[in-house]
Amino acid sequence: MVSQADMNSPATWLELAESKLEKSRRIFDIGLYDDAVSRAYYAMFYAAKAALLSEGVELRRHSSAVTKFRELFVITGRVDAEYLRYLGRAQSARERSDYAPFAPLDKDGASEILDVAESFIQKVKELLK
Repeated sequence: MVSQADMNSPATWLELAESKLEKSRRIFDIGLYDDAVSRAYYAMFYAAKAALLSEGVELRRHSSAVTKFRELFVITGRVDAEYLRYLGRAQSARERSDYAPFAPLDKDGASEILDVAESFIQKVKELLK
């Protein structure tokens, strides 16, 4: 069981992000592209949460986390704006896959989201070093 202290640890959230990304890849491999995209987005959200916690910021809402990530990391130049675009693209794809299931992503679209999720998590790892 994860303690309350662990729930506020950037390392815990980064570990969860990596776990979600791994699960996303396994789901992708069996052809469930929408579900893979959803998991990949959550991997990125958890990584963003880890970065924010490293700055002493704890947010639960997705929109607040994206806004604060932009403020603390992109505007300050610590992270290139492309990573914020990755997060936004993944969030849009996740919303489409979860709320518009009759317009599913194809394999290539899902693969792109998984790739940007991996890049995003890697960037957060660099921030946390």
